[in-house]
Amino acid sequence: MIFILSAISAVYLLMLLYLRRGFSPIVMDEKSGEDLLLSMISVVVAARDEADRIGHLLDSLDRQTYQSDRIEFIIVDDHSTDGTADVIAEKAAEDSRFSLLTSTSVPPDMSPKKWALAQGVDASTGAILLMTDADCVMGKSWAEEMAKPFSHEKVGMVLGSSPLGESNSSWDRAMLMDSTGLDALMMASSAVGSPFTASGRNIAVRRTAFDDVGGYNAFKNFASGDDDLLMHAIASSDWRVIPCLAEGSEVVSPAPGGIGQFFRQRLRFASKGRAYYKFNFVRPTFKFGLALIFGANVATLWGQLIFLSDQIFYWLLPWFLKMTGDGLLITAYLARTKRSFDLAYFLVNEVWHPLYVTFFGSLGPFLPVIWKGRRSTAHRSSAVG
Repeated sequence: MIFILSAISAVYLLMLLYLRRGFSPIVMDEKSGEDLLLSMISVVVAARDEADRIGHLLDSLDRQTYQSDRIEFIIVDDHSTDGTADVIAEKAAEDSRFSLLTSTSVPPDMSPKKWALAQGVDASTGAILLMTDADCVMGKSWAEEMAKPFSHEKVGMVLGSSPLGESNSSWDRAMLMDSTGLDALMMASSAVGSPFTASGRNIAVRRTAFDDVGGYNAFKNFASGDDDLLMHAIASSDWRVIPCLAEGSEVVSPAPGGIGQFFRQRLRFASKGRAYYKFNFVRPTFKFGLALIFGANVATLWGQLIFLSDQIFYWLLPWFLKMTGDGLLITAYLARTKRSFDLAYFLVNEVWHPLYVTFFGSLGPFLPVIWKGRRSTAHRSSAVG
């Protein structure tokens, strides 16, 4: 038994060592000569019940250094029940780069957030679409740095980092290290040409690539997936999906507000688990990688539980192998982005990470997801009532 569990974790370690190659200097093909200064950028945001936070986002967007007459900010109010629309309207009234759209009635076969984003995209004029969330903040060079990779004519999507956690509290530090691990996996896998995931808090898409894959149409009824399912669709086409590791390209957002919100967020993330294997545009390499990630966490959890019962240390070997792989990938990513490694909270996360990955990975595809007053039913979001 220990051999089987350790073998699964060992294959997981080898996969992460392979992905870690992505943090060596990335060799891009010769640039096409496309003039980025002439590219219109549209930042599209779907906002729902973010009255307390969206002012910070609007201020961050206002400070962007990208050529002011070549950037627009389209904020779509996604049926907010608070004063979100009022905050956006006030900003739009004083700055012509900002526009407020109000999402119309959601079609019965489309999730509300994708419908809001689709309306924003339809109203935009940019050749490059930048997307983030209403509770995010970013530095003044964000749009500029995220746009630069599009100087290569084959790039269809750019992935930016999106760490969670804004304070030095224990909870935020744990969530920051957790999200750093996801960012490391996202950046490394896309760098080697086999992107695993994406974060809607920080993505950029070439409009022609978005149109070529039909936008959100192939997965429009899913409660989530406006980021990673779109990424998989683009990656399976003739377009390239690459990471942006430049300083200033990251966005930051608050950590989940406690265990309950964390629980709901991770259920939402995991809700597409089975669906990945049904979509033809999702690559086999990702399907294998996802199964291996889940399997390694199950093997690690199994070993941990047996160790608690038998107190025999070799049952911790699967955990050691998994932790080694995670640590090597994350430290390589942080070294590339010149950020510090929080060893204490990395170790804390490694203790409970196998349990939560196993739990959410097992139940996510089957349990309803409640997020911002909406409940998913068979991958369809509706108001909770």
